[in-house]
Amino acid sequence: MATRRARTTWWVLLLLAFLSVFPVATAAISQANAAADPVGACWSAPLPDGVEPHDNTLRTVSVTQMPVGLRCDWEAADVQTGWPVTIAALAGTVVCVGATIFALRQRGGAHRFVSLLPLISIAIMWIAIWMNRLQVIID
Repeated sequence: MATRRARTTWWVLLLLAFLSVFPVATAAISQANAAADPVGACWSAPLPDGVEPHDNTLRTVSVTQMPVGLRCDWEAADVQTGWPVTIAALAGTVVCVGATIFALRQRGGAHRFVSLLPLISIAIMWIAIWMNRLQVIID
């Protein structure tokens, strides 16, 4: 009975760890999409108060790592996008770390390697997020 309960616990923790990869993947994809057309993304985002949409209102655009998104520097104000995606990605990372730690305690051998896969993939995604830097200066 104890072996069956340990096996079930391991599978539940592994499922939880794999599901927590999706918010981090969403953040990485969101940042890649923002980096593809940063100026267009700033123009499509809600404009801050006091900004009149004309050619010279947007000064600079930066792809940011924390939060994962864009920083749009307008004449009247700055806008930072990506906080909800970043919070979800950080929560997913915390859940994955916790689930991986408890999954590693449950079983040995090949199960340890499988238990580490979600954490390794999240680490690779965070490295990709932190390596992505882009700043556009608009004249």
